[in-house]
Amino acid sequence: MSVGTEPEKPLLSVENVTKHFNVRRGAFGSVRATVHAVEDVTFRINRGEVLGLVGESGCGKSTIAKLIACLHNPTSGLIRLGGVEISSLPEERLRGFRSRVQMVFQDPYSSLNPRMTAGAIVEEPLREHARGSAKKRRERVKTLFRQVGLPYEMASNYPNAFSGGQRQRIGIARALALDPDLIVADEPVSALDVSVQAQVINLLARLRGETGAAYLFVSHDLAVVEHICDRVAVMYLGQLVEVAPKRELFSMPRHPYTEMLMQSVPALDRRRKARQLVVGEVPSPFNPPSGCRYRTRCPLAEPRCSESKPVLRPVGTGHLAACHVRAPAVQN
Repeated sequence: MSVGTEPEKPLLSVENVTKHFNVRRGAFGSVRATVHAVEDVTFRINRGEVLGLVGESGCGKSTIAKLIACLHNPTSGLIRLGGVEISSLPEERLRGFRSRVQMVFQDPYSSLNPRMTAGAIVEEPLREHARGSAKKRRERVKTLFRQVGLPYEMASNYPNAFSGGQRQRIGIARALALDPDLIVADEPVSALDVSVQAQVINLLARLRGETGAAYLFVSHDLAVVEHICDRVAVMYLGQLVEVAPKRELFSMPRHPYTEMLMQSVPALDRRRKARQLVVGEVPSPFNPPSGCRYRTRCPLAEPRCSESKPVLRPVGTGHLAACHVRAPAVQN
């Protein structure tokens, strides 16, 4: 960066975002309990970057994905796309921004309309946003089928004629139709056979180079994340506990929970010199622990871990961790 120039602004900024879900007694009854799905989460995604979001099932990853895609509204906090705050835009303005953020869903069997042909599914975003004439839309669909490795002759088939991997390719083509700036991929290979997963991951990696789109890649599979992502954000029980460049995170994790995740994958565990003892169950999101939410399972927990919530602090270049022990606050 030359002297006097400002650093590039991020494509997406998630700032102190919280999302709670109220559980009511009956359809219109009083609030019986509150699910603390996401709590005070902050991160950014740069243009053309792939950020992996990892953690155990139920940690809030998919909720973050849906908040960014404006399928949920945050309870508090801000979500900015290209510098514009989108989390509270009125519907008439939000429509234009939705074309810039598209989703690839987890289940290719339920995310495609069984009453529409594959070609119609891919063309639908173009029709909804009035992109081009009918002829230009057909040409665009042909191009998209070719990009994702499907013959255009299959465009007249319905989803039940395709395998799981092919259906996910249709979902990816649909997400690419509007040339989005950001693709939110929510566990895009977890419902596929292992033999097909690598093909879809390699396809996403190739399309990233061809389109220049940024990805939020949500997954619980660390081996997949290591293959495709530039940076990785680790979630536990609704909060971020570590964010780092991929290479640094996998070579030197600084949060005990990140280490525990890596020890659960044999190929990654071989790189670790010592194994931690993992104790206890994941606490309930209805009543999360005070202070550090990981403290009830953490082998390094100290009394202060129950008294105050650790915040993300620098522990290296671009490397942040939220841990009283591994990333203590600097004393003035």
